[in-house]
Amino acid sequence: MTRGIRLVAPFRPFMPENVLHQEIADFDWIEAIRMLSLSAEAACGVPVQVITDHDTTLPLQTLHYATTERRLMLWNLEVCLRYLESSDFDRDTVMLDSDQLIFEDLAPFFTYGVDLGLLVRPTMKHKDSWQKVLNGVQFWSVRAQSRLVAFYAEALRLAKAMPEDLQVWGADSEALRQLVEPFDLDLLIQRAGLTVQLIDYTRVLQALSETQIRHLHAGRWNRPTRAVLDFRWTRKQHMRPVFEASFPTLVEARV
Repeated sequence: MTRGIRLVAPFRPFMPENVLHQEIADFDWIEAIRMLSLSAEAACGVPVQVITDHDTTLPLQTLHYATTERRLMLWNLEVCLRYLESSDFDRDTVMLDSDQLIFEDLAPFFTYGVDLGLLVRPTMKHKDSWQKVLNGVQFWSVRAQSRLVAFYAEALRLAKAMPEDLQVWGADSEALRQLVEPFDLDLLIQRAGLTVQLIDYTRVLQALSETQIRHLHAGRWNRPTRAVLDFRWTRKQHMRPVFEASFPTLVEARV
């Protein structure tokens, strides 16, 4: 891998606890990560590496760490912490969710002097406070390694003490929210020893919309206007058709 940014995606197979995950239990996460990685290579010049456990074998580029948590929300924080602690964290890193495609280079979103970049919703329409933070795209600066380790260790500690409903879904986002609030969008703020930028998520990410789905199946697909396209819940079923419509040369190369 060339020197530059690194892209990582946490993944380990888990039995779904959350109702929404139970409804998509048949989703092919391995193929999703392959498509994510191919789109990342096209947009950023580097593939995605999966961060996972020593005992997890995947047909993907992987970095392995020892973890003990076996609930998804806690494990997500723990495996990120293990990566941040490791010698693998030797360059600025973007953490991504597995059910996304990348359409623009993510390196320009690293702002000079920022240790941690998080996506947040600028207005609070959601009844659950953890939804203020969209933790599926995170920017980690290598120069802040020791401080990021301390930050994510504290996030894991907070998440482990949360109520059962958040342990099932949302504890990882809620822990980050508690550590970075109050929000001050796009300014450099000091939180937990880090210089943090809270980024309006609409600058970086968009969720696949019903309008896009209609255009896709009518043969009128247009590439997204944001760097990251997110496939939420049952819209994951459209990830393959979107990939094929967006990256036809990559599809041809794999045939």
